[in-house]
Amino acid sequence: MKNKITLLFAITMAGIIQAQVGFNTSTPRATFDIVAKTATGTSATPEGLIIPRVDRQKAQSMTGLTTSTMIYVNSIATGTAVGTAVNITAVGYYYFNGSVWVKLDTDTNIYNANGSLDGNRIVTQNTNTLAFTSSATTGTNHFSVDGATLSVDAVNDRVGIGTTAPNNKLDLGTSTGKKLAIWNSTAGDDFYGFGAAQNVIQFFAGAQATGDALMTLNKNGRVGIGTGNPQTNFHTIGTRRFENATAGSVSTGSVLVATDTNGTAEWQSPRTQTTMGNLGGGYDVPFAKINDFRYTGSSITLPPGKWMVTITMLVRPQNGTLAADDWLFVRSTFSHENLTTIGQVGTSSSDVIRPTLMSFQVAGPYTSGQKFNVVTGAIQVNNTTSANRTYRYIVGNTEVSRTVAGASISTVGGGWSENSIVATAIN
Repeated sequence: MKNKITLLFAITMAGIIQAQVGFNTSTPRATFDIVAKTATGTSATPEGLIIPRVDRQKAQSMTGLTTSTMIYVNSIATGTAVGTAVNITAVGYYYFNGSVWVKLDTDTNIYNANGSLDGNRIVTQNTNTLAFTSSATTGTNHFSVDGATLSVDAVNDRVGIGTTAPNNKLDLGTSTGKKLAIWNSTAGDDFYGFGAAQNVIQFFAGAQATGDALMTLNKNGRVGIGTGNPQTNFHTIGTRRFENATAGSVSTGSVLVATDTNGTAEWQSPRTQTTMGNLGGGYDVPFAKINDFRYTGSSITLPPGKWMVTITMLVRPQNGTLAADDWLFVRSTFSHENLTTIGQVGTSSSDVIRPTLMSFQVAGPYTSGQKFNVVTGAIQVNNTTSANRTYRYIVGNTEVSRTVAGASISTVGGGWSENSIVATAIN
């Protein structure tokens, strides 16, 4: 008790005389100056200032507090973090700011605690670098901005925008619609860039905020221009323009022609596509009634499409004696059956459309020697398959004035110099 009175008296007298109080010093440099008794060395004697220690319940129960009052809360087992103690959530030093207790040693160092900015901040790097490194071996979201707005997967070297688990070097997430702008107006109504729909990459050029893509590439390999639902590998709506290497060299009415076996094409003046047939040994048509068609050994192979097949044949009677009123009417056409032997019976192909027959007549009189005639006609063939098809020239189905024994029409469809089978492509 005596020591307390003495101390109080000393402090009071010092305050009266100097208006400053010093502990362990006769020349205080502040209103209250405490100097360590042993400021250096290895002395084990405690030094310092002990602030009043209270628990949370005591802190929130105090009234009539003066701003700047300081305490040390040594327990939060009592009381609750409400009222003036709303900030007392941990043991530590607190001061009273006039309304609530504020923790004095709050550490917002981002290296060991979370924190919140209380204003805008700028990092000026000057010539220094700013790097973020990670030694993580698992996980995907090692650096992020606002969650999935920007996410860096340091394990797999991936960046995600709109996703915290990027699957590619740059991953724009699973959302659809406009995804990546090369250029965009301030108002967002003039968009140039890329987008995505289900199974589709979209290409935009000058699109409105809610505008549709002008070009699409679908998962099935189809490209659409002017349509988002192409029905073929290349589907365009509207006009098309294909230029040759030399500008202005395409004349009106030109057709696109393959210039090599790889399908390289260019515009050329239209020309007729023709195909030549092969001539065989020919069939001797007897001067008699025949109800079927016989193979001549001649044929022609046609690509898919419609063809007008022109047949030119030299015909002459041989053997027998034909009276002036004797005649033989012969019909001819094509079969797509696999006929192999001259004279073999064949049937007319279902690909033959009007005109379906090339017919001719041979008439007497004839006794011997040479009696030549050249006949010509056309038959239309429509190869409806997707591949080349061979059509074999057949003759027969005759009409006759009477049967002449031994007489015949020599080697119809054979290799006479006048003979030919030529097909011309038609629309």
